[in-house]
Amino acid sequence: MALRRLYAPFRPDLNKFLFAAVGEERNGIPLSMMSALAQLDLDPWEEAGRLSTLAKQEAIERLTGLILRLPGMRRPSSEAQQIAAELVDALPMHKGEASPAQEVRRAAPRNIASGKAFWLICLAVAAIAFILMLSQHNLPFSDQRPQPAIETPANSR
Repeated sequence: MALRRLYAPFRPDLNKFLFAAVGEERNGIPLSMMSALAQLDLDPWEEAGRLSTLAKQEAIERLTGLILRLPGMRRPSSEAQQIAAELVDALPMHKGEASPAQEVRRAAPRNIASGKAFWLICLAVAAIAFILMLSQHNLPFSDQRPQPAIETPANSR
């Protein structure tokens, strides 16, 4: 069963990268890339998105530096670079095709435009109704009061 749009992750194309194992914590529990980035006080989705926009070699260098900064993980630079290279392969790289998030961003202006059209139509209908009421001298907030009934001696009995 698929998640409703409200509960779906913002960038599902980054899941493979964010949930990939970087190594193990001291107690032997696998450390995901998401947890590693959070330990470095970085937003995992933002950093993964940034890495996916870089050229592959630049992304490997940036990720190697991040892996080497992880607290409690001592490893040689060559091992960190190898892990980074494997992780970068899990990133959605831009190859001229749009990611799902980019598709959503491209679709958004059409939704906004249709929203504007709706409100313009509502405004036009309201303006027409106002003009019709004005032409009939039937405005709800006008100062015109109905003429009082004239009492005649026959009516007063």
